[in-house]
Amino acid sequence: ATRRPYHGLWVGHNVLPGEAFLGRNRAMNSAVSVLGGVGSTKFADDERFTLNFGGGYRILPTDWLAVSIEVQDRVYESDIFGKNELVNNLEAYLGVTVFF
Repeated sequence: ATRRPYHGLWVGHNVLPGEAFLGRNRAMNSAVSVLGGVGSTKFADDERFTLNFGGGYRILPTDWLAVSIEVQDRVYESDIFGKNELVNNLEAYLGVTVFF
């Protein structure tokens, strides 16, 4: 089994739940969310304290389908090249969920 290079605890919140409108007769449930948390990142055989923050958007075009996009940044300090510097690891996800 492969061990993930990071782990942590995150909290998210839907800050703008509502509807998106396409024309006059088409409304779809949607939500904008934010998240934040703390954790640990393993890099170069060393564990680093990591802050994580990001946000996303989810829309439900039908009652059985959801499409979402999420962006996160994992931030930690690294001295791998002999100088302390702040490292940003950006991640982006595009997801499709089918409800049945």
